[in-house]
Amino acid sequence: MVNLNVPHIPFNLPWFMLDLDNIQLITSTVIPGDISDTKNIVLTETPIPGKNYQPVQYGGGGNRKISFTLPLIKRNNTVGNVMIIKQFEMLRNQAVGLLGLFSKQFNPTPQVLYYYGTGSIPLPYYVSKCGLSHKKGWVNELGNPQYSEVELELILNEDSPLYVGEEVYRKIMAMMGMVTGIMDTVSAQVRHDKPY
Repeated sequence: MVNLNVPHIPFNLPWFMLDLDNIQLITSTVIPGDISDTKNIVLTETPIPGKNYQPVQYGGGGNRKISFTLPLIKRNNTVGNVMIIKQFEMLRNQAVGLLGLFSKQFNPTPQVLYYYGTGSIPLPYYVSKCGLSHKKGWVNELGNPQYSEVELELILNEDSPLYVGEEVYRKIMAMMGMVTGIMDTVSAQVRHDKPY
């Protein structure tokens, strides 16, 4: 079997997301739960009178969407988790930049740079959903939440120049995956062992 391990690294890369338009780094010691990564494939079945089947034609691809829920926990008796909540609230409002206070008409919501847990290089995404829920009983003495969950849905911006890097990375990793898969399969067959 091919060993792709590197020497032990004494730290884990923390979860993070970079707000590209407001220029803010959002990070958390808690990581998301399951991360959903979907992309629709549009196929058209064309009915033809008298045929026993419908020919299938490729109609295009949908947008890649990443969605997950991130717990926001900050137990204290003053602001609770309000500061990180406000960072996420900036993602669902018009971008104002690093020093701006008020949004202008027609300003879009910000894009974020994200890759954690997706197997991709860092890529820009549109934020299509940013919902917050605050947990019952997790409110401090001043009425501020201490435990909330943010539900995010991100849509990949495939028009970005960074996406070209992802296409190259995908091809290289797929070829390496094929070679590794063949070597692991042959090794398991010769040794009569299971790879898991």
